[in-house]
Amino acid sequence: MITKITGASYKEMLDFGIKNLEIHSKTVNDLNVFPVPDGDTGTNMLMTMKNGYASIPADAESISDVAGGFACGVVFGARGNSGVILSQFFKGISRGLEGSDGADARAFTLALESGVECAYSSVSKPVEGTMLTVIREATETVRERLSECGSIDGLINIFLARAKQSLDNTPSLLPVLERAGVVDSGGAGIVYIFEGIKKYLDGERIDTSGAHQVEVQSIDYSAFNRQSKFEFGYCTELLIQLTDGKAEFDYDEFTSQLQSLGDSVATSFDLCKVKVHVHTKTPEKVLKYCHTFGEFLTLKIENMSVQHTQRAKKYLCGEGGDDCKFAVVAVAPDPLVQNMFVEMGVDCCILSTESPSSSEFIEAFEHTNSKEILVFPNTSNSILSAMQAASLYKGAKVTVLNCRSVAECYASLAIIDFDSEDTGEVIDAVNETVRNIYLVSIVRASKNISYGKKSIVKNDFFALAGDEILVTGDRLENVALITVRDILKHKDCSVITMFCGRNVSEQQIEVLTEEIESMGLGIELYAITTEDGIHDLTLSFE
Repeated sequence: MITKITGASYKEMLDFGIKNLEIHSKTVNDLNVFPVPDGDTGTNMLMTMKNGYASIPADAESISDVAGGFACGVVFGARGNSGVILSQFFKGISRGLEGSDGADARAFTLALESGVECAYSSVSKPVEGTMLTVIREATETVRERLSECGSIDGLINIFLARAKQSLDNTPSLLPVLERAGVVDSGGAGIVYIFEGIKKYLDGERIDTSGAHQVEVQSIDYSAFNRQSKFEFGYCTELLIQLTDGKAEFDYDEFTSQLQSLGDSVATSFDLCKVKVHVHTKTPEKVLKYCHTFGEFLTLKIENMSVQHTQRAKKYLCGEGGDDCKFAVVAVAPDPLVQNMFVEMGVDCCILSTESPSSSEFIEAFEHTNSKEILVFPNTSNSILSAMQAASLYKGAKVTVLNCRSVAECYASLAIIDFDSEDTGEVIDAVNETVRNIYLVSIVRASKNISYGKKSIVKNDFFALAGDEILVTGDRLENVALITVRDILKHKDCSVITMFCGRNVSEQQIEVLTEEIESMGLGIELYAITTEDGIHDLTLSFE
C-alpha cells in the first residue's frame, strides 16, 4: 500500500501509464466514428505523453519538479485536440502539486481537480461524452469517496473504476458515438493511462515488445552527396559516469574546456555523474576529452546539417513581403499541397501528415518574423494545438482561423488581399468564405460498419458531409456523381473544386470532369491533384 506519491514514484506512474497507452494506442486509433483509416487519437496522446516524459529534468526529485517538467513537455509537445486536452489535464495536476515534495491521497485528489478545471478551460465549448467527461466524473467520484482513500492505491482504483463506467456511457451523451457503436477514443486513452498507473501500484510489469509502433519520420539520405556542405556541426549529448583511476575532475575547468571545443554548452554535475550538451564541429575531440574522466552511460550525436535539411522540408517558407502587415501560417498534408499554398501566398507552410505539435506551430511562427500572424490549421484536430501555440507565443499577435480543411484554405487564400492594411477585414473575408463552402469527402471504408440505419461494407466508397453519410457504393465515380447531382438539386453553386488524392487515376478525373460538365449547369469546375492517401476525393461546393 502506497500512502504518499514521491517524485520518483510519480515518474514511475507516468512511465507505466505511457507504456500501457503504447500497447493499446492502435485500439484507441481504431475507435473511429466513421470507417476512415485516419484514426490518430491514440498516436497523438502517446506522442504528447512521451514528449512530456522526455522533458522531466534528470535531477528532478520532488513531485513538484517531476510534475512541472512533465507538464511543460506535454504542453509544448501536444498533438491534436486529444493531446491538448490531455496536456492541460496534466498541467493542472502540476499546478496542484506545485511546491510539494510528495502528495498523499487528499493532496493528489486536489491536484486531479485542478487538472479537470484546467482541461475544461482549454476548450471554448466543452462537449460532454468525451475525455473531458471521463476525467471529470472519475475525479468527482474520488472526491466523494475521499474518506475511503487511505492510500494512493485506493484512490487510483476508485478513479479507474469510475472512468471505465464513464467511458462506457459516452455513447449515450454523444449521438454520433451511439450511431457508430463506439465509445469516445480520448476517454479510452485516459482509461489505458490509468490502467498502466494501477499496474505500477500493483507491482505488475508491462511488456511493450508487441506494442504498436509510432511511425517516425525517416531521413531522406538522397539529399546529401560528396558536394554537400555540412556547416552546422553536431549536437552532442552524453552522460559521463566519473570513475576511479581516471583524470581528476574539476567542474569549472571541464566546462571551460568544452566551451573551447564548441558552443551552446550546457552541463550539470550531480555527485559522480556529469550531463553534457554541446554543439561542435569536432565531436571526436569532445568525446576524447570527456573520456579522460570516466565512461559514457549515454551518448547521442546528431548531424545538425541533416536536422536543418529535414526542418527545411517541414517548414516551407515563401518570399513574403516586407510591407505586408500580416503573415500566414498553414498546415499541408503533403508536398504538393505545401508548394501550392506557398505559391498562393502562405509565408510558412508546415508539412505534417499528423497534427502538428504546439512547438511545431511556434517554430513556424518564428519563421515568419512578423508581428501579426494568421493561422490555417486545416484539420479540426489541429485547431486546439494551434490555439495553444498562439497562447504560448509572445512574439506576435496570432489569430487561429476556423479553417478545417485543405479545400477551405485553398478557397480562402484565393480571396485574401495580402496588401490589405486591415487584418480584421481579411479575417472577416476568410470566415465568410469558409461559411459558404459545402464540403463532401469520398473515402474507401477501412472496415464494415453500421452507422444508424446505414451499413457500409469494407472497401466500398462512401460520401461524408460533416457527420452525415450521403451515398455509398462500390465505385468512386458513381458515388461522386450521385453526390454531385443530389447536392446541386438543393444548393445553389457556381464553383466545384475536386481535390483528388493519390489513389484517384487521371482517367477517373477525366470521367468525373466530363460527366459533371455534361450536366450543363454552367458551373466552373477545377481539379487539383494531391497526395492524400486517406480521402480519395474531396468536393468543395461554393
